[in-house]
Amino acid sequence: MKCLRTFLFFGLFCVSYLGARPNFILVFIDDMGWGDFSCFGNEAAQTPEVDRMAKEGVRFEQFYVNSPICSPSRTAISTGQYPQRWKITSYLSNRNHNEQRGMAQWLDPKAPMLARSLKKAGYATGHFGKWHMGGQRNVDDAPPITDYGFDASLTNFEGMGPKLLPLTLKPGQDPKTPSRIWGDAERLGKGVRWMQRSKITEGFVDEAIPFIKVAAEAEKPFYVNLWPDDVHSPFWPPVDKWGNGKRELYLSVLREMDRQFGKLFDFVRDDEALRKNTLVLICSDNGPEQGAGVSGPFRGYKTHLYEGGVRSSLIAWGPGLIPSNNNESTAKVNEKSVFSAVDLVPTLLELADVPHPEGVKYDGESLPDVLLGKSDVSRKQPLLFRRPPDRDAYYGDNDLPDLAIREGKWKFLCEYDGSESELFDMEADRGETKNLAAKYPELVARLTKVCIDWHNSLPPDNGPNMIRKPKKRPAKALYELKQGENLSGVEAPFCEGRKVTIDATFESKGKDGVILAQGGDKAGYALYLRDGKLVLGVRRDWKLTEAVSTSLLDGRVAVVATIGQTGKMTMSVAGKQVAAADAKGKLTQPGDGLQVGNDLVKPVGKYTATKFSGKITKLSLQLE
Repeated sequence: MKCLRTFLFFGLFCVSYLGARPNFILVFIDDMGWGDFSCFGNEAAQTPEVDRMAKEGVRFEQFYVNSPICSPSRTAISTGQYPQRWKITSYLSNRNHNEQRGMAQWLDPKAPMLARSLKKAGYATGHFGKWHMGGQRNVDDAPPITDYGFDASLTNFEGMGPKLLPLTLKPGQDPKTPSRIWGDAERLGKGVRWMQRSKITEGFVDEAIPFIKVAAEAEKPFYVNLWPDDVHSPFWPPVDKWGNGKRELYLSVLREMDRQFGKLFDFVRDDEALRKNTLVLICSDNGPEQGAGVSGPFRGYKTHLYEGGVRSSLIAWGPGLIPSNNNESTAKVNEKSVFSAVDLVPTLLELADVPHPEGVKYDGESLPDVLLGKSDVSRKQPLLFRRPPDRDAYYGDNDLPDLAIREGKWKFLCEYDGSESELFDMEADRGETKNLAAKYPELVARLTKVCIDWHNSLPPDNGPNMIRKPKKRPAKALYELKQGENLSGVEAPFCEGRKVTIDATFESKGKDGVILAQGGDKAGYALYLRDGKLVLGVRRDWKLTEAVSTSLLDGRVAVVATIGQTGKMTMSVAGKQVAAADAKGKLTQPGDGLQVGNDLVKPVGKYTATKFSGKITKLSLQLE
């Protein structure tokens, strides 16, 4: 009897161990280019921690995300469906901006979340890092992250629930008095902690590791999202690793993020049970910001449907699950398999032996042998793309394609109506330099129909109404504005390279509030009150320059503020100059819009409050 009990125990142990469901860790990096890991060709910075994972695993060269911008890309990798199905088609912003673009305010919790399916099957599920699928700016009634199938969460400023918010330091700044950014997000959930932005990835790692330990001790498989936002601007590397200019700052942040990854990677690698049964996936959510990351040999950047915007550098690591490359001395590289983020959801469900939710049809296809390095086949159906509604023009391209498809070796792009077609052979021309549309009219006609039919089958957004054609620079433009006015990025004045004069008369009931703001925290300008003093702020490439009046203001105020073509700033009250500064360069055209009496997008200035309390009786804006 004792022998039988021993045999049964041993047999059950073997079944449990050998048949254990695999653990999953998804590292989803914000705004990193295809060519930014050194194992993908970056010679300007080394990423040894990620490179080691690639060396011990599989590196995929034809993996795609399903949108060239953050929120829809995150929706796709979370649901296995095209994000247009859920009306998440650009980055989620403030309530008015989302409505202007024809978008939802947040991802519907009824979406078929991978985390929820795994949780129902007994997985411990945790999200640590950027969310950006609901809960940002003034959208403070979005569901918490735990409503989407996660047991635990810790996010950044773009999500509901506990969060890490960033402190910042520049060289020469007193470490005892760091600055803060995105402080308004404190109201988006309880449990806020502040830490240096240069260390925030490690902060998320330090939350993920105990979560994994608890799951392992409970003998539960786990699914963990680690979604860092370090390499999304603004870039804040450690002070002792500072750089000059956007590119150097970016590379310094990239190196530091890689170093902080090492703590998690070593923890999993050094634990025999985890090493044998954990699959780690590493990729980026979209292409890089221009001038920061690089797209390798590919054309385009973040927001573009060209390869540089949607091709992502995927690495899969799992020594016990990828026997074809179990700690080999050289990396296994899959150069052939064309697949995407939506394919990961059904693939991971199959690897975990978890059924699909009832009634759900994924746009993704299950490709377990591809992900584990055993096959180089591609998904059967083509991949289709639609641009963000507010990104018809970006990064110097004044008329970006609206739709795209990758089918076999062909990449095709066109406008909503099928015009301006572009056709590229990805085997011979992966840089998309030679348009073959005129050479293959029948193929173009077929792919055009596929794109348009797919586009029309999905819920619409306002992309067709937000087409921004190149504007000629007029000699003058005069805008008479009213309190509460809110112009979208398309409707807002064209201010790039022009002299801007703000003529305002107002009476404030408080000491703080925004009178006028155009743009966001990357580019723009604003006139506002802070602690009773009048401030004119200009943003150029994230840097804020302020002209601040020296005296407090009372009663009815008439102000004229100017920003010159070279960046010189002045403010006069009742005809007397009260402040001046120099932004040292021309205004650049912001993507965000204009608001009178508030600033609810990405704030231009350093505000103590955004809503203006009082009456703005006159406000004119002249551009020359």
